Amino acid sequence: MKKRTLSFIAASLVAGNLLADEAALQAQITALTQKIEQLEKNQGTLQEDQTAQAETLSKVNAQSANDNIKWDIDLRTAYHNIGYQYADDAKNRDGSTDTIHAGKKYSNDSLFTNRLWLGMGSKVNDDLFFNGQVAANYYWGADTAYHPTMAQDMGWEASSKPHDVSLRLRQAYFVYKFGNDWSIPMVASAGRRAAADGFLANHREGTAKPGSPLAHITNVEVDGAMVQFNLDKVFLPGSYLKVVYGRSYDAMNQSVFSAAPYASPTPYTGATFPGDEKVDFLVLPMSIYNDGASNLMAQYAMIMNAKGDNLAGTGYGVAAGTAHYGALSYQLDGLNEEVDFLNDSTIFASVAMTSTNPNHGFQMLGSIENKTGYSFWAGCLFPDTMTKGGRFGLEYNYGSKYWTPMTWAEDSIIGSKIATRGNVYEGYWNIPIVGKNLTAQVRYSYIDYNYRSSISFMDNPEYKNIDHSQELRAFIRYQY
Repeated sequence: MKKRTLSFIAASLVAGNLLADEAALQAQITALTQKIEQLEKNQGTLQEDQTAQAETLSKVNAQSANDNIKWDIDLRTAYHNIGYQYADDAKNRDGSTDTIHAGKKYSNDSLFTNRLWLGMGSKVNDDLFFNGQVAANYYWGADTAYHPTMAQDMGWEASSKPHDVSLRLRQAYFVYKFGNDWSIPMVASAGRRAAADGFLANHREGTAKPGSPLAHITNVEVDGAMVQFNLDKVFLPGSYLKVVYGRSYDAMNQSVFSAAPYASPTPYTGATFPGDEKVDFLVLPMSIYNDGASNLMAQYAMIMNAKGDNLAGTGYGVAAGTAHYGALSYQLDGLNEEVDFLNDSTIFASVAMTSTNPNHGFQMLGSIENKTGYSFWAGCLFPDTMTKGGRFGLEYNYGSKYWTPMTWAEDSIIGSKIATRGNVYEGYWNIPIVGKNLTAQVRYSYIDYNYRSSISFMDNPEYKNIDHSQELRAFIRYQY
């Protein structure tokens, strides 16, 4: 009996201890669960805080990026070997024989040039931004101001002494995009643009992306306003139409600060001499189709009060009439996707025309009648197989007797090859050295003139002066 009692008591004590241990364990589990829940809650709050901080930081970074001007550099140092051969029967612009230059050769076998483009850009958002560019383009040792009775202002001392405040402005314009959800979105822009090295001319300049508009009829620096209509939603892929109106020359009289006796009591109100008028232009560049491989573009342009001459031939450079221009240009990138060599090759061709319409009592291109000129331009580029990304290029240009495009920002140091009235043969090698940042080019151009050289814009093409000219150019170019 005593043994059973003792066993019962022992069992009770063990059960009690077990119950106590279980209660303590349950209390510990409950406390631990509460701590885990609290930690999870704190972690969620921390994540929310981190997310909010990241969003704030992103906004700050974006705002900081938009609150500064981004700069870029394009520096080109070039060597030129140039030569001219005058025709044996070379004429002056009045038709008389050029006895001074006829049959003679002129050359320079070591002309060096430096060209610096310093670009700037700012962006408010994806729809509103600004682009600008200042430029210097000079030859080594240039005499920036020379007169026999004055001391020369040599290039090697131009930045070492007090000078002037001149700075060449190549471009400065804003762009505003709107109507992105419209069927025909639009872009508006105003300011100064460097409408040079445009479509097709970019290859011979060693530039991957062409400027605007078409180089076959336009190569100038212009001030104007532009509206672009993006038509790819309603027409063909990559299609658009630009309407550009601007002024290339303003025939105002002298300012109030002009020296006597030329100071005007009503500055900026009139022409400086009879026949001196404002010269305005209208340009309509259009991308017809562009799928990334095939690119077809067209352009029409008109110059009002284009320069010419009076009937007596004594008023050269007066407003003489209207000039019209048109071009159709096509480029194909990648001739065969299955062959690497052909896939990296490019071909292009362009046809263009110009037409002059002189006013009564004036002449253009030495004629009182309307004259039409035309031009053909073709080229190809293909891999050099020696460098990664290097390409050879071959081009041919032809211009007829009355061909006279807007190419006053000369595309070659010997004059505009695109404006040649005759034949041009050109070959070049574009060489990447350090990717796209450091490149080089070797180019040779031979211009065979059938009529007056392209340096003379509205002269009578009958009066031939230069027989042929040539240039060998080699440059190294840094871009960043």
